[in-house]
Amino acid sequence: MDVAKQNHAVDKWRATLQRVAPCCVVLKVTSTRSFDTESAGSSFATGFVVDRKKGIILTNRHVVKSGPVTAEAVFLNREELPVYPLYRDPVHDFGFVRFDPKKLRFLDVDEVPLAPEAASVGIEIRVVGNDSGEKISILAGTLARLDRDAPHYSSRGFNDFNTFYLQAASGTKGGSSGSPVIDIQGRAIGLNAGSRTKSASAFFLPLDRVVRALDLCRSAFVESEDGIQWQRPDIPRGDLQATFSFKGFDEVRRLGLDSETEAMVRGHKHGRHGNQPEGTIGMLVVESRVPKGPADGKLEPGDVLVKISGKTVTHFLDMEEILDASVGADVDLDILRGGKMLNLQITVEDLHRVTPNCFLEMCGGSVNSLSYQQARNFNTHTGQVYVSDPGYMLSRAHVPKHSVILSLNGQDTPDLNSFASVLSKIPHATQVPVQFLVFSDRYRKRQTLMHMDRRWYGPPTMWSREDAEGCWRRTIPSAKDNHEAGDKADKDRDAGSSSVAEVDMKEPADSGDEPAQRGGSNEDKSACEIVGDSLVLVDVEIPEVALADGVHSKSFIGNGIIVYQSENVGIVLVDRNTVAIGPCDVRLSFSAFPVETEGTVRFLHPLHNFAMVSYNPCKLPPEARAAIKPCTIASEPPLCRGDKVTLVGLSRALRLTAREASVTNATVAMNLPTSDIPRFHAVNEEVIELDQDFGAPFSGILIDRESASMRALWASFSKQVNGEEREFCAGIHSYTFSAWIDKVVRYVEKTPDSLSVSSTANVNSAALATVSSSESVPIPVMDVEFNALLLSKATNYGLPQDWVKKLSDFDSERKQVLRVKSCVARSDAKDKLNEGDMILTIDGELVSSFRDVKRKLDDHCSNGSSNEGLSSSELRNLKGIELTVLQNKVIRNVTLDLDVVDGLGTDRLVHWAGAQLQDSYRSVRERGYVPECNGVYISRWHHGSPAHRYGLYALHWILEVNGTPTPDLETFLNETSALADESFVRLKVCHLDNRLKVITLRLDHRFWPTWELTLDHASGQWFRKVDSSQASLEQLQQ
Repeated sequence: MDVAKQNHAVDKWRATLQRVAPCCVVLKVTSTRSFDTESAGSSFATGFVVDRKKGIILTNRHVVKSGPVTAEAVFLNREELPVYPLYRDPVHDFGFVRFDPKKLRFLDVDEVPLAPEAASVGIEIRVVGNDSGEKISILAGTLARLDRDAPHYSSRGFNDFNTFYLQAASGTKGGSSGSPVIDIQGRAIGLNAGSRTKSASAFFLPLDRVVRALDLCRSAFVESEDGIQWQRPDIPRGDLQATFSFKGFDEVRRLGLDSETEAMVRGHKHGRHGNQPEGTIGMLVVESRVPKGPADGKLEPGDVLVKISGKTVTHFLDMEEILDASVGADVDLDILRGGKMLNLQITVEDLHRVTPNCFLEMCGGSVNSLSYQQARNFNTHTGQVYVSDPGYMLSRAHVPKHSVILSLNGQDTPDLNSFASVLSKIPHATQVPVQFLVFSDRYRKRQTLMHMDRRWYGPPTMWSREDAEGCWRRTIPSAKDNHEAGDKADKDRDAGSSSVAEVDMKEPADSGDEPAQRGGSNEDKSACEIVGDSLVLVDVEIPEVALADGVHSKSFIGNGIIVYQSENVGIVLVDRNTVAIGPCDVRLSFSAFPVETEGTVRFLHPLHNFAMVSYNPCKLPPEARAAIKPCTIASEPPLCRGDKVTLVGLSRALRLTAREASVTNATVAMNLPTSDIPRFHAVNEEVIELDQDFGAPFSGILIDRESASMRALWASFSKQVNGEEREFCAGIHSYTFSAWIDKVVRYVEKTPDSLSVSSTANVNSAALATVSSSESVPIPVMDVEFNALLLSKATNYGLPQDWVKKLSDFDSERKQVLRVKSCVARSDAKDKLNEGDMILTIDGELVSSFRDVKRKLDDHCSNGSSNEGLSSSELRNLKGIELTVLQNKVIRNVTLDLDVVDGLGTDRLVHWAGAQLQDSYRSVRERGYVPECNGVYISRWHHGSPAHRYGLYALHWILEVNGTPTPDLETFLNETSALADESFVRLKVCHLDNRLKVITLRLDHRFWPTWELTLDHASGQWFRKVDSSQASLEQLQQ
């Protein structure tokens, strides 16, 4: 008989699950922006249909989210339909999304009825959902509790409160959020919300208030001849901005409950909730209240709630029913405080009013009004300007996430609208003070300077939620005030303004323009003091949308040395571990005078670890221009072992630091390991080692103790060791960069900062068409990375003894031969040379060091007596360089065509569907492989984007779009420009290790339009342009 009953139960569960499973869907949810308690990202969850005719799906609030999302529902038969947020509760962890049931073509879906009254301790349950990422999973359990405290998930995120939870040992995990908790009859008695993995406990939200919300959502459904239309659901939600907890009578007595009141409460008959008895076993006690809320100054922690509006209240549902029916009205509360009965009158707050529905997006970050949820977490009042994501501008100012902005540019910003108003009036490229508060240090206000940026990201944008449409609309604050302020700022800059306040800009009567200098006279100064007038601290910040070429950090700081200054142009030499890429913001702080100014990247050597940055001396005060002295450079003779030098550098506090040192090795062949992500690393470079340095990766320069002339750049290098970044310093001989200084000076003097940075914001296509496409300083390269091999080992690889003797006699110090380590893909060197080949001569002369190679390359590319150097086209037309190589143990002659590289590197970045695209930069091609059709390379992707959602990640090439090859960026843009918003596109991609795959991706032009950053080679400035094919969409959104 027992077996028969058991079999009957199994059969009934099987039938129930077969009916319920098709009602459950996998929700693929992508948060496109950080907002309130949520960060941008992509996740999987579960939902289930509760109204099949209207297409309503119930899930968790932390799945629907309060911010902008794009989402799809995957049904049991793998049909995918877009879903749109319909409602999310301000407090409790439930929400609704909707879909169009008419578009579900191949599945007859039912609905799961809600039965909160069926929840009782001891009943068997099943949790049906997407557990641990599985499409469908069914977990069994027994309902153990109906009065568990609401789980606490995070101190800085969403938490449910003022409700009981159900509990069972079903052990749900990630992905099962929003799953129905069903009984054997197929009714949902709870909503899976969270779990505790250590104890295998799962927490379920009771459905009492969900039923009410669903009924009200149904009333927002309007069916007309034009089809289904939705209105904004009107679901009144009231609260006192106070958190209550349920305490047993023993504890409540200790808080002051008298016997008479206890008897009255115990005798009160309230409505049944689940299978709980009609009586009560405890009372509600105030746990906390939000400052400046309705309950602030009235309720206190420890107060025992007895009645609301004359009704005895001992259960959260009773309290919530009263408050939801009294939004905006006053209610009477009878409370016990320390044994005394008090009667209070409190206004019920509208929960929707203190739940933000808009945010301001600026420079990749977002700020919104501080929500009730976060006000509870941080014990502060609602409505303040809350930093959900600092983005580029605020993170550069060291304003962290979860902070509150109190004032901007000296004006108080108590709410989001006032902050947006002040921000819209600040011109580009200006610095303004920001006052903010970090809750971990809430009793001290902090102040910093914010650099206003309108170049990398465009203007600040206000996004507002449209609940009826299930989408977000964007508006751009009026730019009239900003343009006027920007024009004024441009005039100030043209007049010679600087970052130093209250500077008299009049020239002294006895001063005149200084001639162009590469070194100046200094008397009565020590060598360190002399060179101190040439040192600068270089501070580099890279916006996330410009993290090109595999750069490994967003912030860099290091020492630079002024090597040239004229009336209009100053040039700073710096290592490439400080200035790694071209698209960045550079600030220069001078040692000679307390002033800082902006810099522009003008040169990035593709092989060696140095770069050059220009600045405009006209923007400096006269005192600074007079104090700054370019450094004198001594290239010959190069430093040798045993030479005495002085290592000089600036600390981050701009303190001059120096120490005496001796050269222990001046011919160290740098051989850096390949990093996981292709990025710049110095190749074919000999460096200097000292007997003692600063004891840390602290850069600077090496100077002659007597003449104070620069002998080498003490440069910072970076390498990966077991996946970790390690930095160290070494000296770069001055002969490596001295000749390039003159070339860069000629290039920059021809094209000084002709385009004002402040005018580069919001560039349209017409303005972008004027951007110069000319190259900067051309650099001839062999496209080969060498390493040094000792002659004693070279014989084992087949090098004849006569060549060993020739090379040994030629360079008795090094006793080495250069060996091919790798060749750049798609280069002439890749076709003609192999890894392991030994280079014996270049143009008929022996070579055994990187300096020999440089010397022969310079001779080959020299232009006779001309000091101008060859242009890029002239260099490309040069005849090939003649090499004698040992290849496969055979001496051969090889004619190698040189490649010509632009001195500014990458000059175009395209952002498409949240992926950052660029041509295969040199560090990628140095790996030795590029797909046959080239493709466009993905160097970054952004959280919350279609690229994130569908797996279009970095280290891939996009080879085809909908079957059409895309060998370059221009072809790619032509193929994608006509694709409609929310349409799917098929992409063929190839990984860096030559693995092919095909993915499909759904476009989101609203939040992730196509745009690009383009370099103007003449000025070194970058311009932002939005794809013209999506301009109409942006206008509609505005």
